Amino acid sequence: MAACCATGLIVCGAVIAAPVIETKSLEFQETTCTTNMSYFTGQYIDCGCGKNCRSEYPCMRMTVTYVANNVTYDAVLFDTESRLSSDGDNAENRQCVTAPCIRDREDGRAEVLKFNDTYAPGQSYTCLYHPDRPTKVLLTRLFTYDAMFHSMLWTSIGTFIFTVLMIYCWYECCQAKKKACSIHVPVSVPPQAPGAQPGYFITQPPAYSAGGENLQMQPPPQNLYSSEKSGYTYT
Repeated sequence: MAACCATGLIVCGAVIAAPVIETKSLEFQETTCTTNMSYFTGQYIDCGCGKNCRSEYPCMRMTVTYVANNVTYDAVLFDTESRLSSDGDNAENRQCVTAPCIRDREDGRAEVLKFNDTYAPGQSYTCLYHPDRPTKVLLTRLFTYDAMFHSMLWTSIGTFIFTVLMIYCWYECCQAKKKACSIHVPVSVPPQAPGAQPGYFITQPPAYSAGGENLQMQPPPQNLYSSEKSGYTYT
C-alpha cells in the first residue's frame, strides 16, 4: 500500500501539479473570447492511446480576440492547461487547440471537427487569460487549487501512514526474532544400550531352567570317530 500511495503521489505531481505550476493556471482570469479563425496546420501529431496503441490526430490552430482592462488582445486558444503546457511554446503549426488521441485516426479527426463546430469563427464564450501572458488563453481550467491541494495532501498522508506501519511491523518482527533466539531449550540425550567398556565385563545372563531346576551343561562327547581297528579284519 505504501508503494501504491507513493506511485499515486508521483502521478498526481506529474499530471496535476506540474501543468498547474508551469502554466500558472490558478492565476488565470475569466473573460469573453470570440473566435477569429480556425484552420488545420497540416501536421498530424503522434500520440499514445493506451497499451500497445499508437495513433495520431490532425492539428487545428484557433485564434481568438478578447478584451481585458479596456484593451483588445489577439491570442491562441488551448482547451486546457495541459495542452497549453505541452504546445504553448511550439511553432504555430503545432499549437493544437485540442488533442483527441483515439485509436481510430478518422475518429480523432471527427472529434477535432466537432470541436471546431462548437467554437466556430464568430462564436463567443467564456475563456481564461493570464495578465502576464495575454497571447495565450484557456478554454477551461481542469485543475483548481482545491483539486491540486487534495490530490497531493491525501496521497502524502497515505504514504506517510503506510511507511510508518511498515517500519513498525519490521521493528516488531526483529524484536520477536531476538526473543525467540534468546530462549534456552534443554537437549535430552536418549538412553544408550549397554556395551562393552574397557576394563568392564558384561554380566552373564542367568541359565535357562525347566521345572525349577537348573540345567547343567554337559561336556561335549569325545572320540566320536575312533581310529581303533578292533573287530575288523583286513585282507
